[in-house]
Amino acid sequence: MTTVQVSSRLHRIAEANSPCDGGPELEISDEPAGEEPLRTGLIDLVELILKRRESLERLIRQPALQAQLVPKFLTISLLGFVFFGVALALVFTAAGMWPRLFAIDDVVAGEATRIAAFEQFAPAGRLGRWLDGSAAALIAAYALGLIAASGICLPSLYFYSLLAGVRMSMLDVVVQTLKSKATAAVALVGILPIYAALGLAIVIFPVPASLVEATFWLGLILPFLAGLFGTYSLYRGLAGYADTLPAERRARRATFLQRLVVSWAACYTAVTPVMIHTLWVFLARA
Repeated sequence: MTTVQVSSRLHRIAEANSPCDGGPELEISDEPAGEEPLRTGLIDLVELILKRRESLERLIRQPALQAQLVPKFLTISLLGFVFFGVALALVFTAAGMWPRLFAIDDVVAGEATRIAAFEQFAPAGRLGRWLDGSAAALIAAYALGLIAASGICLPSLYFYSLLAGVRMSMLDVVVQTLKSKATAAVALVGILPIYAALGLAIVIFPVPASLVEATFWLGLILPFLAGLFGTYSLYRGLAGYADTLPAERRARRATFLQRLVVSWAACYTAVTPVMIHTLWVFLARA
């Protein structure tokens, strides 16, 4: 076959595949060969969080999808935290115990010795915790507090990213943060059956009062234990942006960025309990 014939044949193939001539369009995908394009439904995102974290990281770095992913990650987070709040309130009411909270300023002023204490109530009053708004205050405090604390700490995370020298927009930081919240929420829902079984055990079997109280405190801090999964997800996600750094500074700056993420996680861990407690006290008094 001569050079002219080869050139003519390639020209005919190009015309046949041209969209202007009605030929089939070629799909461009960032996915590796052999993998189907990723979907961004709520269930699909949960599946990516559980099974395909590398694919999820590639997905959220596509600028065209980030604005769509923000409300979806937020929805997953809120659903998970609300589900946790309902389960925790059910454990408290089934055991006939409910936490009584004291304002932080009262503790600082010496008017209260603890920020929270568990008080027993009559079995007849179990439904009343749901009717008087106590259960709703607990649920809202955790669902809103965990999200609001991220919003408060968000500017500092963006500043840390700029300090490390990575090329991230504010939208990149928001998506990464909400992705970590969604990861923590999914992990929390996965842990809940184990805690529910433990709560059922202390209701059915006679156990020391100290163990009962320890179980209740475990329930209150359970979102922070599940939050370790979210922190690790944020750590990995932001570390991936080290590829935007110049090659000669990548290794040193990547380590610096990872340390900043750990520092931000410590800051978030300090802010979140205060936010949840403040909201809970405010909603309980409203």
